[in-house]
Amino acid sequence: MAVPVVVALYLGTALLTLMLPSDGSLPGLANFAISAAVPAIAFGAAVVIRIRRVQPFGLRRVRPWWILAAIGIGIANVALSWPVAALIDPLVPGAGDVQQSYRDSSMAGPAGLIATIVLGGMLTPLGEELFFRGVITRFLLRWNTAIAVILGAAIFAAAHGVNDVTPMAFIIGLGNGLLLRYSRSIWPGVAVHVTYNTIGMVIHSLGI
Repeated sequence: MAVPVVVALYLGTALLTLMLPSDGSLPGLANFAISAAVPAIAFGAAVVIRIRRVQPFGLRRVRPWWILAAIGIGIANVALSWPVAALIDPLVPGAGDVQQSYRDSSMAGPAGLIATIVLGGMLTPLGEELFFRGVITRFLLRWNTAIAVILGAAIFAAAHGVNDVTPMAFIIGLGNGLLLRYSRSIWPGVAVHVTYNTIGMVIHSLGI
């Protein structure tokens, strides 16, 4: 039931986004808000409909070293994103354009940067990890670890469209799927995602 909810909400919010002005910080912030809210709502629907408890979806405590390791993985992913983008951009013309609204938001002064970090650096990773790892990957893990991790990462990457973010979304999806499998918690994946997105927002704010 969660998947139809996600599709309906994405279609509705995509239409609303097209009505926003094409310049300034608002489109980027709106996209981040959508990316945070839609998967979180889908996660909530899955919890209510299927189990009504959050622990089976990976909302479990983990030892601090899992989080520290995840932060390190997030930083490594940031470093990896540059050579990956350098390879993809020539193959897909305009692949980097999808990030422009996010750059505009992060460069719209201190208030814009703070709003971008809160929405894009923290809330979006939380919402996406709740759904893509907590619902989809946890469901797929019933059958096979390799299939669950790879297919879950592919679905996560596909949700980002075809652009220079797609390969890194797949890589992050693979890593976060493995973290979920072995920690039994979504929180290490959230830490990876928050670290990666937040550093990315700061880099964008510097015009890099």
